[in-house]
Amino acid sequence: MQVIFSTRGMTISKAYKDALTKKLSKLEPLLPVIETRAVLSREKHRRTAALTLVAKRHTFRSEETAGDLAVAVDMAIDALARQVREMKDRVKNRKARHGRRLPSREAEPAPLDVAVRRVPVKPLSVEEAAGELGRGSDDFVVFINASTDAVNVLYRRTDGGLGLVEPVA
Repeated sequence: MQVIFSTRGMTISKAYKDALTKKLSKLEPLLPVIETRAVLSREKHRRTAALTLVAKRHTFRSEETAGDLAVAVDMAIDALARQVREMKDRVKNRKARHGRRLPSREAEPAPLDVAVRRVPVKPLSVEEAAGELGRGSDDFVVFINASTDAVNVLYRRTDGGLGLVEPVA
């Protein structure tokens, strides 16, 4: 995570920058952080920490003021963590709310949109049906099995093999 520090009316040490970076890195498990900007300022009797967290699709900002800079920074980090948790909860609840809904019992079933295709059925052996399947562009052949006089379906499986559907009485 990249942290950009800027100060107004004060200077901070490298050790303090490292400690602040470590505190901000605790937000990393909550969401992937691209960049963090920290503006630390000093006025007469107050210290202000303004933190901006830039993530992939969101930007979070918090600004806290206290008598001590460490307290202001801790309060700002807590506010950022709260904002991130609330955003994640909103996203999670929105996805659950828009999930698959079961139809109510009173509701009428929706009409099915079924495409009907009529195919001529002729008596063939399974080998002849396989030859028909190889010649055509369809993935199946409907035929009357010459040996059983039953309607069968020969289809091409996803692994390239053939499958046969035979009715059982």
